[in-house]
Amino acid sequence: MPARTGQQYIESLKRLQPCVYLGGRRVADVTAEPLFQEPMQAIAEQYDMQLEPAYRDVMTFCSSTTGEPVSSSFIVPRTWQQLVQKRQHCKLRADHNFGFLGRGPDFMNCFVTGWSLAKQHFARGKPQYGENAVRYYEFVRENDRFLTHMLVSPQIDRSRTSAQQEDPFLHLGKVGETSEGMIVRGAKMLGTMAPLTEEVAVIPYGGVAPGDDAYAVTFAIPVDAPGLKFICRETVAPLPRSRFDHPLSSRFEEMDCIAVFEDVLVPWERVLVDGSPGSGAIINPIFAAVGSMTELQIAARMLSQMEFFCGLATKLADCIGITGFLHIQEKLGEMLSYLEIARAVFYGTEATAQPGADGVWLSGGLGARAFHLHTPQIYARFVEIVQSLAGGGFFYAPSEADLISPEVRPYIDKFVRGRPGISAEERVALFKLAWDVTGESFAQRMQQYVRFYSGDPVRNMAGFYVQYDKAPLHEIVERALGRRVGQPLPISPERPGARPHYRPSPGTMAGAYPASPQQGQNVAPTVARPPDSVRSNS
Repeated sequence: MPARTGQQYIESLKRLQPCVYLGGRRVADVTAEPLFQEPMQAIAEQYDMQLEPAYRDVMTFCSSTTGEPVSSSFIVPRTWQQLVQKRQHCKLRADHNFGFLGRGPDFMNCFVTGWSLAKQHFARGKPQYGENAVRYYEFVRENDRFLTHMLVSPQIDRSRTSAQQEDPFLHLGKVGETSEGMIVRGAKMLGTMAPLTEEVAVIPYGGVAPGDDAYAVTFAIPVDAPGLKFICRETVAPLPRSRFDHPLSSRFEEMDCIAVFEDVLVPWERVLVDGSPGSGAIINPIFAAVGSMTELQIAARMLSQMEFFCGLATKLADCIGITGFLHIQEKLGEMLSYLEIARAVFYGTEATAQPGADGVWLSGGLGARAFHLHTPQIYARFVEIVQSLAGGGFFYAPSEADLISPEVRPYIDKFVRGRPGISAEERVALFKLAWDVTGESFAQRMQQYVRFYSGDPVRNMAGFYVQYDKAPLHEIVERALGRRVGQPLPISPERPGARPHYRPSPGTMAGAYPASPQQGQNVAPTVARPPDSVRSNS
């Protein structure tokens, strides 16, 4: 099936029917669950977009396998023009939801594209695992599947490695093998949008500790695989929720889940890393191999959010007539300056893009990755500024019901309006939107999500330092100390897009794995015996 429509996506969900628990009950049909209706429609709209005449040439490209149109998020850029198309695709998707759907289909499409490019890396385990990575990418591309991923082990006892937990399979790990595949048991978090996806990809993130090879498993399976269960968190957008009172949270609630694997069989053709001895060494550097394909989508999402917040803040300030005050101008200028830096990085790294040794075009330098490290602070600052601009105005914003009340409406029109020319309804709508993205539970979840979008921000920033090639910078200091007299000054490159040496290696970071009373006892868990029904097929 080539690029799908929204209706085809919904019909696929209805056929799958994964095991999903919400509010203490099992969801009988995810496509009929009231809480999932608006998010499901938002995803369906994205599928429909790619087939609209206005967007089709940007959002699809010709499959090398079938010749049919498939999503441009699967492009492996072999030319600069293809890199531009992929960027335009990601930005269109992000603009559709103002950057508030961080885990829309395009993110995981880029992710599994990275898997296919890491074929040789996965083949270090077994040659067929590299082939599996390519085949799975082609499967997702040709069937236009919507994926979630599970990266992190549950926060049970973070002072211990997975093997040191009181139960060896609290964290997801390999239990055993059969002729059909690998058996896995345990839990993973966080499956964002899992109830509305069709496949789940599993890969450990943040480094696998010594002795934890049994937990170094990478695979992908359908969300309705036997033994797989998703437990949803409490919603941050409880119903009923009108679009006027809750413009974004009514549409873009990204449900997060913990996934429980109860002796789930993963077919061998879906395995990329199998948890055998040495698997940790394969997993630990993997994100350097696959992460380059997600950079565009991540940057596009954040840029869309920054553009939205800048528009909201400037319009909100104008609405109540405060743009003439110096301290307000300073705050708005701060936001706009961050926005222009983000645009310069987003488009500048594309302008300086170069092909790598494998012929794949990547954004130039490390600017996108570096800017991403600062987005949690920038996002928090944008939220703070919007809250400051609104002040107490949040606390007397009437509801939609008040606006349609003949008895209340005259008072609202008189006392809740904005500056001359701004009606009460327009002012209230703006303040509702601002509260939705800065004060609501939906907003708090988003801010936490941005902060930990790529894992521990402290670890990520430290990793950037540890893995950065500092030798050229040290040479500058050597010249300042007079130790390079007579040597010519280096001329800045004509095309500065070549990426500096950057070699992720989680094990080299200070405190990568915490000390604990059990330190030094990193023993791989005893592999549990599979159930009798499984052992009989071994």
